[in-house]
Amino acid sequence: MNHDNEHLPDRILSMHEQSVREMEEPRDGVSPTPVSFLLMCFVLTAWGGYYIADNPGNWSGTEYNPKPANLTAAGPAVKEDPMVLGKQIFNVCAQCHQSTGAGVAGTYPPLVGSEYVTGDPSRFSAILLNGLKGPITVNGVVYSGEMPAWRDLYSDEELAAVMTYARNSWGNKAPPVPEAIATKVRADLPAGAPAFAGR
Repeated sequence: MNHDNEHLPDRILSMHEQSVREMEEPRDGVSPTPVSFLLMCFVLTAWGGYYIADNPGNWSGTEYNPKPANLTAAGPAVKEDPMVLGKQIFNVCAQCHQSTGAGVAGTYPPLVGSEYVTGDPSRFSAILLNGLKGPITVNGVVYSGEMPAWRDLYSDEELAAVMTYARNSWGNKAPPVPEAIATKVRADLPAGAPAFAGR
């Protein structure tokens, strides 16, 4: 006689109890969020806020920094090609003077063939630094628009670069502008003074 068969109903009942337990329907109610998960979310949020506040970058459309400072690099910084830097900065100027340097008839004077661009770089520097108001004659045409001052937005290196770019683009041919000229004009010409004062 096989004694194992005597316990067969018990084994079947036990297997059914396990299956019923595993297939139990979910119960209604709210399970609290683990405190450790909430704490982790708080820490990550706090760290993200601190990181963004500490590294905001420069969101201004008037400034371009293609090569952020490498704090681990040793030695003097290498200056960027003025024509490359000048073209990048000129993107702001192109809103009025157009990407072709042709300006807008009757409103914004052209830079192509302009004596103010290819002529005295000190006068060109003064215009960029302090802006321009009132009538100006370019290529025989009078313009009465207003140009903003860029004194507080660009460094002398950047101003020299954009002047160099304008003096050597769209058919213009003139010597590059040394940074020292922009530096001297900035020192000699007070903020807000007319760009042509004493020139």
